[in-house]
Amino acid sequence: MSENQAKPQHKKKSKGKYRGKKKPRSFDNKSGGKGPSNNGNKNNNNKKKKFFKKGPRLSAEELITLKYNNLLEQHLLARKKYFALFHRADPNQKAKLERIYYNTASKLREFEMTLTGEKKELFKKHFDSLKPDYQYSTNHDLPPEPEHVSHQEEFEDPHYLEMQKEAKYADDTEESMGSIEDYKKYKGLV
Repeated sequence: MSENQAKPQHKKKSKGKYRGKKKPRSFDNKSGGKGPSNNGNKNNNNKKKKFFKKGPRLSAEELITLKYNNLLEQHLLARKKYFALFHRADPNQKAKLERIYYNTASKLREFEMTLTGEKKELFKKHFDSLKPDYQYSTNHDLPPEPEHVSHQEEFEDPHYLEMQKEAKYADDTEESMGSIEDYKKYKGLV
């Protein structure tokens, strides 16, 4: 063995990755210490804000649909969790799931109620755009507006057939009473 192999090797002190002058730490202006003032921090914050990339600008209709779809998705997830875990969750967890479920439903309703003016029209155009279906009424020559039905009078039972309505059973003299033994004798089962 050579001498170099037997001796323990001492680590060299590294100067680190930074090879320039050390930057002085910033101190409060009140302390009177040397170093950059807080103005340097403001510049750094402005630089960060400059490079923060915002998404594309959305139109009013896109913003409304995005917000509504987001709230709707939250509500559907909350509903799914609530009903999936309804019988398996402990009471505290069940109460939390129920609270979240009702909160998302109220937020969804509140969003629809707080829309005003042009936003409400855009919302209705996008989400309530289903036209009424008048196909049946046009095929059968019926007016598209429904008739007013009074609930005060007696109505005919719509399930009776014409034969049943016309039939009169006052003349029926056939005996309809008997025991199960009579029925079995009649059918030849005994």
